[in-house]
Amino acid sequence: PVHDTEGHELSADGSYYVLPASPGHGGGLTMAPRVLPCPLLVAQETDERRKGFPVRFTPWGGAAAPEDRTIRVSTDVRIRFNAATICVQSTEWHVGDEPLTGARRVVTGPLIGPSPSGRENAFRVEKYGGGYKLVSCRDSCQDLGV
Repeated sequence: PVHDTEGHELSADGSYYVLPASPGHGGGLTMAPRVLPCPLLVAQETDERRKGFPVRFTPWGGAAAPEDRTIRVSTDVRIRFNAATICVQSTEWHVGDEPLTGARRVVTGPLIGPSPSGRENAFRVEKYGGGYKLVSCRDSCQDLGV
């Protein structure tokens, strides 16, 4: 299982702040506008004193038995911010391509033009050093840098 900073197992019923494992690397995760106010990008606070918004992890698809609410390492999960926005849309994360550059970004809101894999909202929590990192598993699992 994935553990929080107090050693408790993460549960799909809980809300958690995603913070850097070591000081001096910015704050928690938040939502930020890009060119238009909506949809919102998943971004990191630059000020390490800001925790950002809490997130909720839930097992992705049929990856686990419905009664198993424990979030496990290297298992597909969906992630959403446990917060309201002015966008009046879902805060669930998914990987989207920037229209002009083609760069991949993690955004919130409705999924437009799903890929053949249909895994734009599949993420994993992986062990990394003394903590964890988030990876996107849209086509193949790629480090998000968090």
